[in-house]
Amino acid sequence: MRIRSDSTLRRLLVRIKELGGSEALQQLIDDALRHVGERRPYRGGRDLLTLLRYAEKVCRDDGDEDALERIEDALGYAMNTMLRPDVEIKYQLFADSRDKYLQQVRGTVALATSVALLHVDDVMCNNADATASDVREHLERLRDSPGFIVEDEHHPGRYREAGLDAQKYAWLREVLEDRLRTLPAHSDDMPVVPGQMDLDDLARVAQARVRAASLHDLFCVVNNRHSTENELQQAMQKNLWVFGGQYLPGLGKRRLLNGAELDLPLLRPDGSLHVVELKRANVRIVTHQRNGLVTTNVVHRAVGQAMNYLVGLDEDRAGILAEHGIDTRRASATVVVGHPQYQADLSAGAIEEVLRVYNSHLARLEVVTYGQLLERAARTLG
Repeated sequence: MRIRSDSTLRRLLVRIKELGGSEALQQLIDDALRHVGERRPYRGGRDLLTLLRYAEKVCRDDGDEDALERIEDALGYAMNTMLRPDVEIKYQLFADSRDKYLQQVRGTVALATSVALLHVDDVMCNNADATASDVREHLERLRDSPGFIVEDEHHPGRYREAGLDAQKYAWLREVLEDRLRTLPAHSDDMPVVPGQMDLDDLARVAQARVRAASLHDLFCVVNNRHSTENELQQAMQKNLWVFGGQYLPGLGKRRLLNGAELDLPLLRPDGSLHVVELKRANVRIVTHQRNGLVTTNVVHRAVGQAMNYLVGLDEDRAGILAEHGIDTRRASATVVVGHPQYQADLSAGAIEEVLRVYNSHLARLEVVTYGQLLERAARTLG
C-alpha cells in the first residue's frame, strides 16, 4: 500500500497542532511534521503511519475525542481512504476550500441540468407526442453512455473522467449521489417573485438574502468542530449585524492598544467603542463544581483578556481620542465563546442559566455563546 504524503497532509498536521491537545500529542505531531518535511518530495512510508498511530493511542488514552478524530482523519488521508476535498473542506486548509468545492458542485449540477434540458428539447422536437416516460428513458440512456469517459493520453489502455483528477472525481461523484439534498418546492431558499413590491421592499428582500447567505456561512464555520478562532473571526466579520443595529457598519481600528489587536472593534454613532472578543466554539464553557455548575477557565481567561483591553482603553483614553477620534471612556465588551452543541452532557438552558448568573456580576462586559448569537440572528431574519 502506498502511503500518501503531500502538502495537504502537512497542512492538516499543522492544523491539528494549532487545535491543541496534550503535550505528548503535540510532541508526536512535531515528530510527524519533521518526518514529512517542509517541501517536496514529502516523506511518508511506514514510519509516518507509526507516528500517527502512536498519536492515535495517546488520544484514546487521554479520552480526547476531538483530537482522536483529527488523527484518524490524518491516518485515513495518508492511507488513501479519505479524499483530499473532504480533508480540505473539513479543516478549511485553504482560505477558499469550502467555496471552491461548492462552486464546483454548483457548476457540475448546472452543466448536467443544461445538458439534460438540451436532450429534453431534442426529444420533444423529434417527437411532439413524447411522454415523460420517453424523456426519462432517453436521459437514462444518456446517463449510461460512455461518452464522458476518455482514454488517458499518457497511458494506453487506461481511461479517465475528462477534466477531473481521480480525487476530485471520486469526491464529486459521492457528493452528487449521496450528499446532495434537494429542497422542497416550498423552501425558503426558493426565489421570491418580486411582483408588485416597491423599491423599499425589494431592498429589504435583497438585504435579507445577503444576510441569510453570510449567516449560513457562519453557521457552517461554527458547526465545524475543527474551526479555529481565525476562521470564526473571518466569518463573523461578514455578519457584524448579528450584534445589533446600534453599531455602524464595518470595523473600527483594531490596533488601538500597544501590543494588542482587538478581534472585532465596533463603533456606535456617538463615537464610543464596543469590543468583541472571539474564542473557539468547540470548548467547554460550563463545568460541575460540588452541587452546582460554574463557568470554566476558558471563560475566565477570555473575560480577563477583555477586561485588560477595557483597562488599557480607559488608561489611554485621551491619546486614542486625539489620534483616532474614538471615545473609549464608555467602552464595553462582549465575549463570544463555546456552543451548547459541544457539551452534550448539559442542556442549552442549563448553560445559558449559568451564564446569566455569571453576567449579572459583570460590569461593561457580557459573555454569550455562539448558539445564543446565531439564534438571535436567525430570529431577526425570521
